[in-house]
Amino acid sequence: MTRLYLARHGETEWNKNGRAQGRTDTELSTAGIRQAKLLARRLIKEDIKVIYSSSLRRAMKTAEIIAEQKQCEIIGSDKYQEMCFGPWEGMTISDIKGKYSEHYRIYREDPVNFKLPGAETFIDLTERTYSAIMDIVQLHKGVNILLVSHGIAIKAAIVRLMGLDIMDFNSLRIDNASVSILEFSEDIYEKPVLVCLNDTSHLREENY
Repeated sequence: MTRLYLARHGETEWNKNGRAQGRTDTELSTAGIRQAKLLARRLIKEDIKVIYSSSLRRAMKTAEIIAEQKQCEIIGSDKYQEMCFGPWEGMTISDIKGKYSEHYRIYREDPVNFKLPGAETFIDLTERTYSAIMDIVQLHKGVNILLVSHGIAIKAAIVRLMGLDIMDFNSLRIDNASVSILEFSEDIYEKPVLVCLNDTSHLREENY
């Protein structure tokens, strides 16, 4: 059995202010660093053997905080980066709704047909994340793997791995510093089991 832990990075100031980040290389906020430490505590008893991370700093910093506890090497790659939002990056949701109202409607209601000049499509995103994850799962059969990535990238991966319709994309929620777990059995790696989704119990107020 191969177990894959999908963790979202801690909060950034852009998360807090409701700005689209995408590939923009933002840093963790003070709260985000605290969240990453709580996530590390959540994972300390898990027998994780290898850590992969998006190369963006908010994900790498989260991975580094976890790696201090796990004493694992971090393998960073652009393949696990967030969806590219092109001209939306840095904009608030209200600004996006005002300037790109039709594009935003399609993004929310019909993600299959979302096409914004300069941005990644959902189809490309799901295929990119699926291919990247299957590569590491095949490479590390029988061990526990941690991948630190981003909210939309993780949702896209889960949609593709679980065989869901892209139209269901916005039915999933992935919070900052959450962890989701998939298990891959040795005989049917292409059909994982979703063990948990968006676990944030380690971020409860009493843990701060």
